[in-house]
Amino acid sequence: MNKQQEKIGIIFALTGAIMWGIFPVLVNRGTQNIPPIMFAAITTLFAACGSFIYATLKGKLYELKNKKSYSSLLMVTLCIVIIPYILFFIGSSKTSGINSSLLLLSEIIFTLLFTPLIGEKTTSKKLIGAVGVFTGAIFILYNGTFSLNAGDILIIFSTATYPIGNFYAKKALNDVSPAIILLVRFFLGGFLIFFFALLAESQLNITQIIIQNWEIVLFTGLVLLGIGKVIWYEGLKRLDISKAISLAMTFPLFSLIVLIVFFKEIPSTYQWIGILIMALGVYFSIKRQSTDPVLTKYAPQK
Repeated sequence: MNKQQEKIGIIFALTGAIMWGIFPVLVNRGTQNIPPIMFAAITTLFAACGSFIYATLKGKLYELKNKKSYSSLLMVTLCIVIIPYILFFIGSSKTSGINSSLLLLSEIIFTLLFTPLIGEKTTSKKLIGAVGVFTGAIFILYNGTFSLNAGDILIIFSTATYPIGNFYAKKALNDVSPAIILLVRFFLGGFLIFFFALLAESQLNITQIIIQNWEIVLFTGLVLLGIGKVIWYEGLKRLDISKAISLAMTFPLFSLIVLIVFFKEIPSTYQWIGILIMALGVYFSIKRQSTDPVLTKYAPQK
């Protein structure tokens, strides 16, 4: 893989991690006032509107005619939007902001288990990087005590399908641009989650909810989900799945910064130790060269 493209991919992945670090903090705050499934639906639909504008400006709407990508796009929608968002938004409403952020790191374990099946070999640097990031998160989460409630468990399960979704996203990138992947996943996912919200959270005044919480809904939907995921796919396009995920999993560092600066939550000694261990894991993840896409099962079909 081109080293220059690798460096650009790292920059995109880390930038996406910064934005993803803000996401669980705002979701945790937002679900205190907004029913969780409806919050997931509204923000996803706002992201869909942003994705439509982005795809139009990029001149990519013609790619929707590419039927070869349809099966992959459907799997991306199911595994990255519908299942995870419903579980995460509900789980986040039942736990703390820091847990909402850090438990998303469970994805790195599911990624380590899944990626060898698709041709990405497990190397020493890959293991050190992933284990470093995850171990650092455990220290941050432990903070002197350790317990999981129902919300925490839902968040852990919300990450289980992400590696499958990322695999199909890599396959889809062979046929369509990131703009189209985002457009399809947000529109399909948003409308289906909205349908579930109407069934599970009846008698809601949707207009009133949006008006009363428009700042957090718009920022979460358009900026964090919309722009943030454009940046993420630009990174994923240039890196192998496990390396992109390892870099993306640095987001708790940025969640902590947000919690410290804006919500006055002070890290403990355990959390500072976790940050240092996580930084070591990030170093090894950056040093590792991505697997050649030709050797993987998401390579373009000849």
